[in-house]
Parts: sequence; structure tokens; C-alpha cells
Amino acid sequence: MTSYLVMLQTNSNQSFIFSSPRLREQIGASFEITLLSHWVKKEAKEILDTDDLPPFFWVSNSSGKVIIRFRDTDGDPKELAKRLIREVTLRALTDAPGLDVTGVFIEATSNTVDADDLKELDHVFLEYSLNRRPAAARFPQFPFLERGSESALPASPKLSEDDCREMRHYARETLKVPLLTDDDTNFSPPTQTDQDAQDTLSLPSRIKRAWSRSARRLQLQEVASRWSPDNPDKWPKTIERLNEDPFQLEGAFQDLPQAANSQGTLASLSSVGVIHIDGNGVGAIMRDLGEAFNTVEGNLSNLKPAAYWREENPCTPDENNIFQWFIMEVNYRLDGIVKEAVARSWADVEYLANDDDIDLVPVVPVLVGGDDVTVYTDGRYAIPFAEAYIRHYEKLTKDDDLLSVLAIVAGGKKPDAPERDHFEIGDYIIQSPGPLTASAGVAIVGRNFPFHIAYDLAEELVSRGKTLGKKPGTVPCSTIDFHVLRDATVLNPEDTLNEHKGRTQRPFLIGHYAPQRIGDATTTSAEETTIAAPQPLSSWARILQAVAAFDGKKPDYPTQTTGDPFPRARANRIVKLLAEGKEDQAATEWGDALQNAPSAGLLARQLKLLSPHSSSSDEAGESLEQIKWLLDLIDLSGNLPDGYLTSRIGRNADGDGSPEAADGSTKGGAK
Repeated sequence: MTSYLVMLQTNSNQSFIFSSPRLREQIGASFEITLLSHWVKKEAKEILDTDDLPPFFWVSNSSGKVIIRFRDTDGDPKELAKRLIREVTLRALTDAPGLDVTGVFIEATSNTVDADDLKELDHVFLEYSLNRRPAAARFPQFPFLERGSESALPASPKLSEDDCREMRHYARETLKVPLLTDDDTNFSPPTQTDQDAQDTLSLPSRIKRAWSRSARRLQLQEVASRWSPDNPDKWPKTIERLNEDPFQLEGAFQDLPQAANSQGTLASLSSVGVIHIDGNGVGAIMRDLGEAFNTVEGNLSNLKPAAYWREENPCTPDENNIFQWFIMEVNYRLDGIVKEAVARSWADVEYLANDDDIDLVPVVPVLVGGDDVTVYTDGRYAIPFAEAYIRHYEKLTKDDDLLSVLAIVAGGKKPDAPERDHFEIGDYIIQSPGPLTASAGVAIVGRNFPFHIAYDLAEELVSRGKTLGKKPGTVPCSTIDFHVLRDATVLNPEDTLNEHKGRTQRPFLIGHYAPQRIGDATTTSAEETTIAAPQPLSSWARILQAVAAFDGKKPDYPTQTTGDPFPRARANRIVKLLAEGKEDQAATEWGDALQNAPSAGLLARQLKLLSPHSSSSDEAGESLEQIKWLLDLIDLSGNLPDGYLTSRIGRNADGDGSPEAADGSTKGGAK
């Protein structure tokens, strides 16, 4: 039997999303990437002249990447592969201008999907992609073309009524975009606005903006359905409450053009949080699916139903298709967990906002695909969202029968593991099922700050966290890192972060594996209390206790004050001395604070509970490690909502009763 494997994948996704500074266009662009699997499904059905695709058709289906299989029972598989690539890329060209979609195919070496064939398909794809013209070459600007507003591409005419009507029909009938109570079914979901029709825009910008309303509604329906899975009648009201109009959202994050009507837009944010989160080790699983399959093969027959909603696997787990079924199962379980973690984190932010008497905190997931998540929100709620996501992501993967075993592969092999065809459990650093980990980076910037620069900064924070969390030879660990941008003159992310090098303790190790990374650590508050016995706390909760002490609150009960907060002027003076390399003067200033500032003693006792603990026996070494926390505390104190400390202290800050409750996490703990 002859069969062909076909891969269709989007390229340069980040540049496609961030090519425009407008939030609406970024929402629409991210959505267009997800349309790839819809196009493949529709065109394949037409090519095969069937309403139901065969169970062996799908090999992999994730955001922006699809692998399928044709067999000679369908016809000439090579010609079918060529035709599918042609039809899908033409569809991308017309329906998502500017989106770069590449298709390649190879002849399979066996009658079933084979790991070596998948590696060869990846190799062919990379080689072919290097020789293709970029998508931007489709938009020449010479000799005399007017440039589109806020774009480097040429302007285009407005979308026609037929274009908008076709988009609305596709959104309702194929994508199942929800209609709201007051919608006119003839003009819903909305596409091109009257203002957009008048503006001088490029064609990609027009299409992205036209799709943004449908994209936002589908995004909110995903969240609403997970919040109230048994009450679909409640979903439309939730969608309306969370603000389904991207134009109104845009007014909260950035100034609107002067010609735009700002009526109905959300209140302007004082700061914006750009969150980027990337899973640790998922790439290692996907790069070597054969080894991952060998690790979990014995568990596949005993998998329990997932405790979250996910797509139904179209493949059948029979003897000939078990590896193919496994790949799709990993795709759909990971996708379901990522979306579930986003929904739960969003709910946590809603809870905090209600506690602070705030009606609505705008949350905008711009990219949710694979194990990557990018979210925009209010700067004060960005760190809580990122921490909540990691907490939920770890718990969901730990409780998943398949992904918890794959965490063994994601953790990597021991440095001294022998080379062999099939590795054994003892060759891996992690030797028992557990959670997958992730690294989060949060860039807190001013309103109107360019999203793409903030994203680059958040991505660099993730990279810095991964360097710590995936330190060779150690158990991988989740991390969280953040940066409050005060100087916008330095735009290089690495240079920006280097400004604080040596005077902070971030990134922080958090989550399930943190105790193994830093060893045993004291886990109770330094403040003596007769109200209750000290309870084990995670390192994140202990950091928050230090923030409470810094703010003049009781570390165990942040709703109660102890007196004056630590003097901010003195804290900033110590941080400045560290920046100038005057460590001795900084230590002297800290010592003076301990003598004269009543709040300093309580803060010092809290800081002693946090890693790193100085290896030096003298007080100067211990003082230096303590004062390196001050900038972290300044930034956390000024960028967390009022009720967050109370919500996270006094109970397991990792939230699931697992070893996280006793973890100890900070950058220094791994030194």
C-alpha cells in the first residue's frame, strides 16, 4: 500500500500578528492562523468527495500546523497531496492575505505512520521553507502605490458588501460564531466597520480587522463554556459582559485614531501587562514522538477520561493506527489543558477584580496555540494571571494520565545516560509521572507602549526563566519572571534586563519540582503568632509574605497592619547604591534601617526565609543577599491588586495539595 504524508504549516506567525500596532488586527491575525485546520478539512472533503474524512486522515492537528495522510485507496496519493497543498495555499492567499502557509509532502516508507517519516517530513519542510519567497513579496509598492495607515504595505480598496456577506456566512455556518441577543442576523457577526471602510488600510489590515469581532466572540465562548459547561444559555451574557467588541478593548490599551468614535470604549489602563508563557520540554516531546510513544505505550490502554473539555480524537486506537492516534491524542489533550488553564486563570482575575470592586479587568488572549500563550491585561493583574496559569497548568497535566507520563520525557535525559535505540525510565531525570512545567514572563509597560516591543521583552524573560528552570542535569521547574519598564529609551530586551543584573533575585522557581531544586527550606512565617500554628507555604506565598511585611502588613494576615511600611525612599536609595556597585554602602544603609526603621526588623526576618541563603558566615554577606530583594519587593508591591496577598497567603499558593505546598522557589535557591 502506497501512502503520502502532507504537512501544511504557517510561517513567521509572530511577524504576522505583530506587524500592526493595533490590538484589533492582532486579535484577527491570531485567529486567521487557526483557520488552517478548517481549510484543510474543507478542501480535503471536496477533493475526496466525502462528508466524513477517513479515520487514518489526521496525523497531527495543532494551531498553525497540520499533518495528514493520503493512501492509494483514495486515489493517486501524490496527486491528492499536490492538489490539497494548492487549494489550501490559494485559500490562504485570498482569505488571509499576508499569512505565509507552506505545504510539503513525502512518500511514506511504511503502511502506518512512522516516527522516522515524520522527522523526514520536518527536514523537507525546513529545507523548502528556506528557498521560498517571503509573504511580504506579494505586496509590491512600486512604482506609485499609497502606503496603508499604520502599515508598511500598500493601501487597498475597502471590502465589498459581497466580501463582508461571505465572511459573515462562513463565521456563522462553518465556524459557529455565536450570535448575541441584540444582533441583526443579516449583519452579524460584525465585520468591516464604517470607520475602517473610510480609512486608508492595507488589505491584510482590512481582513484582520474584519475577522476580529468573530475571533473575540469565539475566544469568549471558549471561556464561557468552560466556566458554565452545563448552562449554555448563560454563555451569551458572559460574552457580552467580558466585552466582545475589540474596538472598545483597544481604547483601554492604546489611544484610538482621532477620527474614531471612542464612545463605549473601556476606561484607559494606567499600565499594561504583556504575558508570554511557554511550556518546558513540550518541544522535546514533539521532536521525538517515537521515543515519547515508547515511554507511554504501556499506559495507553488504561487512560482515564480527561477532566477538562477537549476535541474528540478522530483516529481509532487500533493496532495499525495506535501511533497516529497517540499523536492526535497529545495534540488535543495539550490544547484542551492550555485553554482550560487560560479559562481558570481568567476566572481567578475576575475573582480578584470583584474583590477590589472593579467591574471588569480586560483580558485579551492574543495567542493560544500549542504550549504557547500570549495575553494582554491590566498591568496590576498580569503577574497574578501568570502565576495562576502555571499553577493550573501543572495541576491539569499532573492529573492527566497521558501528559503526566510524558513529563518524564519532557524532563530530559540524565547527562550520563547511555546512547541506545530505546531509552529506559532510569535514563531520565524525572522517573515517575508528574506535571509538565512552564516558564512565564511578564512585561509591565505604559499604555500606548508598542505591543511588539513588550512582547519581545516578555519573550526574553521567558528565555531567562528557562535557562534557570531547565538547568542541565537538574529537575526542570516552572519559573516566573517580570520586568517593570521605566526607561523606554533602551529597546533591546537583553540590554533592558541587564540593567537590573545583580540587584534582584528574579526569576523565581515555583511549582511542583521547586523543592527538589533548592532543598529543604523553612516554610513558615517569621512572625510569631498565637492565633494559629504555622502552616506550610509555597515559596511564592513566602515571597508575598515579604511583600506584606514590606508594605507594613502582617505576613500571615495581610489584612492587618503592623505599623509603617518600609521607607520607600530608603529602599530606592539602597537599590541605587547596588546599581552603582557600592555594595558596602548599600549594606551600611540596610544596617542603619535595621537600627532605626521599626518595619525593617520584620522585613529582615521574612527575607531570611527566602532563598538564596548566603554561604558567607559574616553579616555583610547575609545583608547583601537580603537587600537584593528590595527591587523585587518594590516592583511587586506597586504592581499587584489589593486583594491578591490575602487570596494567596494562608493557603497553599500552588493550590492543589501536592508537594508545591512545601516548595521553595527563587532564582538564588538554584545557585
